[in-house]
Amino acid sequence: MENNMYNGEKLAKILTDLEKSDPDYEVGDPYSRQDAIRPLVATNCSEYVVAHSTHALRPARQFAEVALLPHILETMRRLGLNRLMRLQAFAWPHLGGGSGHGAMIVSAPRSGRTFAYVPVVCQAVCKSLAESRRQRMLHPGAVALILVPDLQRVRQVSAMCHALLRKARSDDSITLTLNVSTANSSDFLLRLLNGVGCLVATPAQLAWFGREAPGLLRFPRLQFLVYDDVDLMAAEQLRRAEQVVQELLPTTHYPQLVMVSQSYSEALMTKLRMLSSRPAVIFGDILEAALYGGTRIRISLVRKQEKSSEVMQLLQQRSPEDYRTVIYCLDDGEMRQLVRALEDRGFGCLPYYQTSDLAIREQVHSWLAKSRGLILLCTDSCPELVIRNAHTLIHHGMGDTWSKFKMRHLTISENLSNNLSGKPSHQVTLLSQVLLDNGNQRQLPRLVDFLQLHQQIDPVVLSVAQKIRGDVESTKSNKQAICGQILLLGECRDPVCEARHHVADLDLRPSHVPASGDVKVQLVRVYSPAHLCVRLEEHLPLNGTWQALPFLAVQEMRLKLLQDKEPHRYWPPVAGAICMHHTTLTKERVRVLKVAPIQDVNLLRSDISVEVQALDVDTRVLATQSGRLYECSLAMQQVPPMALDLRLLGMVPQSGESSWSEEERSQAEKLLKNLPKGHFLQANIQFATAGTLFVQDLVAMVYADNFKVHLRHLNLCQKLIKANLACRCESAKEKILEIFGEKLIVEERVEVEPKAKKVLEENKENWEVEPKAREVLEENKENCELEMKAKKILEQNKENCESTQERTLKNGDHVMKEKKSHQLLPPRCLRLMQIAREAFEEKDQEANNSQHEMGKPSPSNEDSMSQLYECIKNCALLELEEEEQSLKNTDQAVTNPAEFLKKVMSEESKDNRKPKKKSKAKSALPAKPISNYNKEMALQTHPNVVRPKVTYYQNITTLELQVCLPEDDLEYKAVLVGVQIFFKATSKFSDLIHQFVLTLKFPYTSLRHHRVGRTVYISVVKSLAFVDPLDFGEYRFLKPNHDMLSKMENYHKLKQTGFKRFLNNRGYVQQKVDLPHSSDYSDDEERNLDGIERVDHSEICD
Repeated sequence: MENNMYNGEKLAKILTDLEKSDPDYEVGDPYSRQDAIRPLVATNCSEYVVAHSTHALRPARQFAEVALLPHILETMRRLGLNRLMRLQAFAWPHLGGGSGHGAMIVSAPRSGRTFAYVPVVCQAVCKSLAESRRQRMLHPGAVALILVPDLQRVRQVSAMCHALLRKARSDDSITLTLNVSTANSSDFLLRLLNGVGCLVATPAQLAWFGREAPGLLRFPRLQFLVYDDVDLMAAEQLRRAEQVVQELLPTTHYPQLVMVSQSYSEALMTKLRMLSSRPAVIFGDILEAALYGGTRIRISLVRKQEKSSEVMQLLQQRSPEDYRTVIYCLDDGEMRQLVRALEDRGFGCLPYYQTSDLAIREQVHSWLAKSRGLILLCTDSCPELVIRNAHTLIHHGMGDTWSKFKMRHLTISENLSNNLSGKPSHQVTLLSQVLLDNGNQRQLPRLVDFLQLHQQIDPVVLSVAQKIRGDVESTKSNKQAICGQILLLGECRDPVCEARHHVADLDLRPSHVPASGDVKVQLVRVYSPAHLCVRLEEHLPLNGTWQALPFLAVQEMRLKLLQDKEPHRYWPPVAGAICMHHTTLTKERVRVLKVAPIQDVNLLRSDISVEVQALDVDTRVLATQSGRLYECSLAMQQVPPMALDLRLLGMVPQSGESSWSEEERSQAEKLLKNLPKGHFLQANIQFATAGTLFVQDLVAMVYADNFKVHLRHLNLCQKLIKANLACRCESAKEKILEIFGEKLIVEERVEVEPKAKKVLEENKENWEVEPKAREVLEENKENCELEMKAKKILEQNKENCESTQERTLKNGDHVMKEKKSHQLLPPRCLRLMQIAREAFEEKDQEANNSQHEMGKPSPSNEDSMSQLYECIKNCALLELEEEEQSLKNTDQAVTNPAEFLKKVMSEESKDNRKPKKKSKAKSALPAKPISNYNKEMALQTHPNVVRPKVTYYQNITTLELQVCLPEDDLEYKAVLVGVQIFFKATSKFSDLIHQFVLTLKFPYTSLRHHRVGRTVYISVVKSLAFVDPLDFGEYRFLKPNHDMLSKMENYHKLKQTGFKRFLNNRGYVQQKVDLPHSSDYSDDEERNLDGIERVDHSEICD
């Protein structure tokens, strides 16, 4: 087993020697040679395999029995593969059988399962290329198609194949190993046309190839179709990839199908049986084989004292006379107690202790032949026992390790049903019963995770497993960085990922990291299109102003001054501590994340592996040794980190991969580093953790000298989406928020509790100093309640005033309702009512204060309030009369289009019958001002309500409005009710409301709106194709769009000129004759009305 263990440095040296010794060895694909093979894990490399097929499988016992080419065996030997593993011993002979010999390989990662098919695939590729060389024919497509779940596996499998195919090159035009390149699609397609040995791709890359070249070519020489880690592939991506595979398959035969998975799937097995004449399933994981063979696994949570009763109850259900039973105990002491309890109940026992002699061993052999109702009891420390035909397996405890628990199921391996044989199975049912108490539940979370893939779990067991998982994680000394897949996608599908997959206390946001608002940042490094390293420059809190943060250059200088000139070695390293990391050229602060086990802390060592994260230069995570760590002062440890991670929340790769490629990272880096001089980066924070800012978007702002404003130069999310580098994924965003949600709530409580305690302490001191404070507060509370009730009564029922004043107010209300029942009070009246209400509140407050001070009741305000309301009503009546008078002299809004048209036509007919004659004296007089146009509307708005910037213009059929919103995340609504347009825009992250109400004086029928970026375009359709004399002077936020107005005017003039020319050519228009009495009225003398579009009705409009 040790011969199969090697590291990346050894592999790189081997491949470098191969390249030097063999001039034909070339590397032409974008992957690292160090990724060829991952080190195996000893606990995953099982010496026992369960293999089923339609025929008897004969494993190879040594390399000489395997028909592989000499150069493939030589390369494997130099890579350290000197030992034929049990999984490969079954897979190689079967896959070498040729067409129809498909296989499903089920085993744990890093157990040698990838090399169970790679040498056989490379063997077929070499033979196919050699045959093509002899026939001198060019065959397009690939010989083998290997699909893997992610880009990292693409590099690893490609390196394996290229290392074994180094002698197979027959022509310079043939590519031995090819990866999909989305950036250079023409070169990729050309390589496919010239011929490829192994095409290694992800399902998303293969789907991209299907979109780029649908039906372009088939792979006539395709011999192997491999799905590696098929259980880690997304279902939707796998479905799309299979559609492309159907277009690539040869028409004459179906290639050999190989599926590699960590868990067994009945659906995949059904597909394999349909497409292979001689399928096989090879299990390197015994527990997976047990479930495949029909074993039922049950979990029981019982107290330690009740375990014996639970075992006896199970034995009564499955009698040892009918079912050969094996019970696993943790040690001999536990076994003796259980034997006594079973013998007291009349059960026959055959205990096998570690001190058992040869006689007991002979009894075990007899028991294997015929159990005679005896129960075999043993422990995990008895490897000499070879039991394969048990029916009932009882785990009195799960054991010390997960691998030992899985190997226990070898006792039932010979009784597993072969579902591929096609013969009816009459075997007895198999059962694996797990009994857990408070002392041996540490393996329960892993067992629950395994069983959830295959069967339903009791909710009580699930909750207990979750609690145990949290307790185990809290006791770990190492503080690994949280998994990058969790931060990107909200989930991690890698079963062997060693990063942290839960939120801990170390993720709580410190005080120096902003939790909300906007920040200006300085770019340090680009890890991926959605993951950057930044430094904070300024912070804009919600509803606040920009606040400058400590200057970065000053911080760097301060850190240099705090460094010790002769620091001491930091020993022993402790996870979570801050220290200095020294290299040949740099010295930087780091935080320790993970430390390898240290046997003796009193012995200073320099070779202990340590994982650290940089704090100031950037935020990279690097592996180092303890000899490079040095102490730093306490003052230096308390300085906040200068670098932070910045992640675009909900942005995932457009390709569907779980990560970005280096090429995509370079494109994003080019976008951010090729910005104009004088720019700054700004981001809106969604939430923050200890060292990460999750933001909605990142924009680059530049200052326009000509306009004296800041303009948005780059929106990173929009650029990434436009460049097909990323897309927004709401499900990923929701998963990330769900993971961090609980910790964020706890963080808010932690921040609020100290403030609440402080307020309580201050109130307590005040109550001790002023014992009558509570009574005064209660009296003020009662007065406030009475005041609110009085206001409510005065506003709704004005019956509390004197009789004469009451009649006046009622008459005023009646007149106002008759004159304008649907119209609200004018702005001036509303303003008067507000002033009066404020004056009344101040007067009432003074009266209450005087009442408390003098101890006398305050005089009644009934008379003053009645007079106040009478004054307000009189002002309202006067205002309405003025408006009615102005409506008689000016155009008023007509909601009925027929009446409006009738009125316009009647006025035009009058004007035609009586031509206007103006004298010089009258024309010299200024026009009568219209009071309604220049009157400013009194703003009665809430402090959090603002008016957006709106521009307008019109054409013959519509009125066009353009509303400019300050942010992209604002949600808006726009409706047309009667003759009024209501617009409102709100944000989830701010209380500020952008709204306006626009009253129209022209009949309109409907409203349409859409949004482009931060601009909302509103189009209001007119009832009549007529120019509206827009009267928007009183709306100060509303500005005319002069560019569009000028364009519309030029367009109409052009149309009018063409129409007049047509009439002149036809002779329908008389020649112009100058009138003797021409008017001297000039447009320059006309009063300039701000905000009013003047329309010349004499022009011809279409």
